[in-house]
Amino acid sequence: MEITSFILGVIAVIAIMMVVITSVNYTAFKTLKGDFDDYKRGTENVLKDIYKDNEFTQQETHSRITETEQSLSRHIDSRVDKLERKIYQDFDIKQNQSNTYN
Repeated sequence: MEITSFILGVIAVIAIMMVVITSVNYTAFKTLKGDFDDYKRGTENVLKDIYKDNEFTQQETHSRITETEQSLSRHIDSRVDKLERKIYQDFDIKQNQSNTYN
């Protein structure tokens, strides 16, 4: 009878240890899963921020390029207009000079 009690006691201790170890593992796994989900969520937020910043930078760059193109076009047009006026003014002067010599 003593041996049976001893064996049952050992089996009971082993069963209690298995339950304790299982619950500790479950708690640790649950905590680890929560940490992993937080990490995943944080990474997704960082990537969203990077994509948002990238899109803003692209829009800003496109806007500045467009503004520069327009400014350059206006500048070139004004220079061409000045050159055209100068050419016509010089041409008119030469026309008038050639008419006076005839």
